[in-house]
Amino acid sequence: MTSSTSKGTSPDETSSLPAFQEKGKADRTGSAPSPSEAGLGRGKGSAGKGASRSPVKKPAGDAERRGPRRVRLTLARIDPFSVMKLSFLVALAIGLATVVAVVLLWNLVDAIGLWAQIDQLGKDLNGGDALPFMDFFSFSKFVSYGTVVAVVNVVIITALGTLLAFLYNLVAALLGGLKFTFTDD
Repeated sequence: MTSSTSKGTSPDETSSLPAFQEKGKADRTGSAPSPSEAGLGRGKGSAGKGASRSPVKKPAGDAERRGPRRVRLTLARIDPFSVMKLSFLVALAIGLATVVAVVLLWNLVDAIGLWAQIDQLGKDLNGGDALPFMDFFSFSKFVSYGTVVAVVNVVIITALGTLLAFLYNLVAALLGGLKFTFTDD
């Protein structure tokens, strides 16, 4: 028979883990085995000491008293290229909003008749002739002004965002960056 658990075998001859074999030897002889005989299962955190068991679960009340978990992180570096992309998209949205706002405001001022009243006041003060600067208040010129302002803002906001990312990286290298504390509620 090839099995080592037959009727005539002693406990030393059984097939089991080395830690349990050594424990059995120490119990029978009354002395601890030598380090060379110890084998597996004697180290820190071994299964023989119960390290493989799942941790004891605490009652639900303990978790509530402990509070939220906190993590402290430091923003040490900002990628200037990603800041440039993000600031460009934000500036593009602001530029589009500027053009739309100019169109809406011009239509609102035209709907209440303010342009006509300003033109009439200019004619009254100029002896019946229209004021020459009133040509600058046409719809197409206002939209052109708004578009030029939006394009200039896109360039300036993108450049400033990228420059600020470089400056932050320099300051963070010297002083360590911004420190944040996040909580898990």
